[in-house]
Amino acid sequence: MPPVRSDSRWIPEFRDKYAAWWPEAAPLIERHDYGAAFTGYPWPTFAESPWAPVTKPLARSRIAVVSTGGLYRPGEDLPFDATSGDGDWTWRAIPAGVPIRALGIAHDHFAHEGAREDMNTIFPLDRLRELEAAGVIGGLAPTQYSIMGYCPRAADLAEETAPAIAASLQAEGVDAALVIPV
Repeated sequence: MPPVRSDSRWIPEFRDKYAAWWPEAAPLIERHDYGAAFTGYPWPTFAESPWAPVTKPLARSRIAVVSTGGLYRPGEDLPFDATSGDGDWTWRAIPAGVPIRALGIAHDHFAHEGAREDMNTIFPLDRLRELEAAGVIGGLAPTQYSIMGYCPRAADLAEETAPAIAASLQAEGVDAALVIPV
């Protein structure tokens, strides 16, 4: 398989802008004044989007989930650092067979009530298992992934987190990943 690559040309400029933004934003974030803090955030923008055409029938494809819900397995994984002002860009590998109701949420930047009522809204493993049983998808990858959606350190996500997850997906022969934003 080819190595995992991405366009990283935007990262040096982002890091410079982030370094200029952070000193003023940090105290605002500490006070939970996110609107004021993120007014000047250096949002990365991209002129083009990568495209990978579907070449394999869904019924023969291995599917994975990547959720930004900050999910982890209590007692087995460290929770995400939900209190860090500059976020947590680490990731958690979650076995496909885990009961999703047993997962913890370590992400303070969204209301958890809806997710707790139906964890499939942020980690649709039960629905995918149903699709697998019905023959709609070929199967679930052995490992699913979660990150914490609040992470203004986009360069760290791009340089560390995304390539690590992509390499793991590739190693497990994943044909498509559903990215579930929270």
